[in-house]
Amino acid sequence: MLAMGGDFHYNSAMFEWRFRITPGIIPQPFLETAYFAGWGRIPRFTHTTVNGSDLLVCADSVGSGTVHVPMIHAPLGVVMESTESLQSRSKPYLLTRELARGSLGRFYRRLFDWQMLGFLQPEELNERLKRLAKRFANLIVENSVAVEAEQEFVSLLDELALLVLDENKEFAEQSLTWRMLNNTRVPTILGIGMNARRFDSLYELSTFATLLQDSFHVVLPMPSWRALEPNPDKFDWAQLEKAVVDPLRFGFQIVMGPLISFSPDTLPEWLLPRLSEEGYLESRATRFMNAITERYGYLAHNWILANRFVNQSLPEMPPERSLVMIRMLAGQMRSRGIETPIIVGIDQPWGEYALQQAPEWEQVQFAEALMGCQEIDTFLLEMNFGRGDRLTLPRDPMTIGNMIDQWSFLGKKVYVSFSVPSAGHPLGITLENTPQWSEELQRIWTETILLTLLGKRAVRGIFWSCLQDPVSTALAECHYGLLNAQQMSKSACKHFSSARKNLLRQ
Repeated sequence: MLAMGGDFHYNSAMFEWRFRITPGIIPQPFLETAYFAGWGRIPRFTHTTVNGSDLLVCADSVGSGTVHVPMIHAPLGVVMESTESLQSRSKPYLLTRELARGSLGRFYRRLFDWQMLGFLQPEELNERLKRLAKRFANLIVENSVAVEAEQEFVSLLDELALLVLDENKEFAEQSLTWRMLNNTRVPTILGIGMNARRFDSLYELSTFATLLQDSFHVVLPMPSWRALEPNPDKFDWAQLEKAVVDPLRFGFQIVMGPLISFSPDTLPEWLLPRLSEEGYLESRATRFMNAITERYGYLAHNWILANRFVNQSLPEMPPERSLVMIRMLAGQMRSRGIETPIIVGIDQPWGEYALQQAPEWEQVQFAEALMGCQEIDTFLLEMNFGRGDRLTLPRDPMTIGNMIDQWSFLGKKVYVSFSVPSAGHPLGITLENTPQWSEELQRIWTETILLTLLGKRAVRGIFWSCLQDPVSTALAECHYGLLNAQQMSKSACKHFSSARKNLLRQ
C-alpha cells in the first residue's frame, strides 16, 4: 500500500529496500506508513508493502537514502524513527537494527555539532550514551537473528528516545543561559492564532484577556481572503475589524495574514474558475493586498504574505508562477510603505507533501528561490502534528532542532507555528494498546517543542496555531486548541505563560 496516498506506478528506475521484521515487533499499520527519503532526508513518492516478516519500500531514487518508520516511545507517544543512509539491495536488512543504528548515528552527529558550539555534556548523560553505544555494538557482534535480538534493538531505541529528551533539554537550557548572559530577556515573541475563534462581544474577549496576556504578545486574527472578499471588489471588513480592534484594546500586537493562501478552500470561489487565465490571480491578489494594507497597514506588527505555495493543490499554479507572484507582491507591499517584517509561510517543512505525488520542486528549491528577495524578511515554518493533508509527522526534539538550524542558514529570520492535538488516534491509525493523543501528551510535546525553539537564536517568533477546540461535533477530531470546547484552558497553556513570565522580553 502507499505510505501516504496517491497513485503509484512502478517503473524500471525504481529502487527497492527490503527489511526483515518479526510480526508484532512494530504494528503492521505503522510499517505500512514507512517511507523513503533521499538527499537531505527529503521524502520521495513511496510504495510500501508488508507481507508477513517482509517489508518492501520502493521509491524513485538514486539508489541510497533513509527509510522512516513510526514507533511508540514513552513519554512522547508516536515518533518517527529513521535508518542511516542505506544502499538498495536484494538482501534484506534487519529493520530494528538499522533504526537503532540510525538513531545512534544522528545522536552522535548532533552532539558533535553542539559541542563545537560550546555545549558541556553532563557526565551522567555521557555515561548513558556510552552504555547504549556499547550495548548496540555487542548486539551487532553477536549477529543474532533471533526475535530476542529485535526486541533488544527496540528496547535500545526506547532508551535512546529518553536520552534524546534529556540531552535536548540540557542543551536548550544551556543555550538559554548563554542567550541571557547579555540580555535579561530573550527577544522572541509568542503568538496565538485566533482566526477560527470569534468573540461575540468585547466582554467575552475580556474573559480570556488575562489568560492570553499572560501567555502571548501577539494574535493572528485574520480570516481567509474568501471570507473578506466574497464578491469581486466587495469587501466584508466587519469581522476583521472586530478581530483586530478588540485585541488592540487589550494591548496585543497584530500579525496579519496570510494574505494569500494557495489552497482552493481559502481563495474566493468566484476566482477559482479563472485561475488558468494569465495574470488574473496576480491582478486580483494585488487589488486585495492594496485594499487591506491601505486599511490596516499602520496596525500590523508583521505581515504573513503567503503560505501553502510549496504544498498546494492548484494545478493552474506551477511553482515558478507562485514564486514570481510572491516576489511581486512583496515588492509592491514595500512600495506602498509597509516597513514591518514580511513573512512567507512554509507548511510541512520536512516535505511530507511529496508522499502524495512527486513534486516539481522540493522545499529547499523554493527557499533558495526566495533567499534573494530582500523584501521578504522571515520564513514561518508551520508544524501541526498529525497525519494527513497539511499536517506534519511527529519528530523528536533533536530532529526538530536540526530542521530549524537548516532553515536558519538560508539568511532569513525564522518564525515557527506549531500545534499538537489533545485527542484522536496517532497518525489516524486505530490500534489497541497504542497511546492516543491526550491533554497530557499535548502538554509534554508543548513543553518539549517550546523549550527547543526558545533555545534557538534564529527563532524570533513562536505561534500556536489554534486558540480553541471547535464546538461542532462534526469537527470532533480537531482538538488543536489551547482551550477546549467549553472554553477551559488546557495544561499545555501554562508553558507559554511560564515562558513569557520568566524568559521573554516584553
